Amino acid sequence: MNQTETTGLFSQLAPMLSNRTVILTVAATDRDVLTISIIPKKMKEDENEVLSVPLCATGTAEELDRDLPRQLRDFVDTHAATSSNLARIKEELEAAEKAAEEARKEKLKGKKLPVAEKAAPKPEPQGTLGLFDEAAVEPEDVGVNV
Repeated sequence: MNQTETTGLFSQLAPMLSNRTVILTVAATDRDVLTISIIPKKMKEDENEVLSVPLCATGTAEELDRDLPRQLRDFVDTHAATSSNLARIKEELEAAEKAAEEARKEKLKGKKLPVAEKAAPKPEPQGTLGLFDEAAVEPEDVGVNV
């Protein structure tokens, strides 16, 4: 780590705070053990749940002072990558839906029939005659004399 790199808790948290509220909770679980939870707040109701998954760390104060800033930096970096990836995926899906809708509209335009063709009646399908139905055509003389 170089001398200009900041390592404090809030320095690592600052990039996430630029576009999201974060809730911090700290609790003593044992005599010398602390648990800290860093909970990103959802910005919109329809936002993906993964963006509000908390980071929880448990350890002594010395362990948290030493390890939490690195874990928090990784958490913030992953959160930012996930957030931007989800935004990109959402944009691509919206573009694909729009393109599909346009293609559907173009296909429907191509299927429009001229008015004369629409008015032409469709021929009735020929079915079989029932027992009491009469044939439209008279039977031919079979040559039987009465």
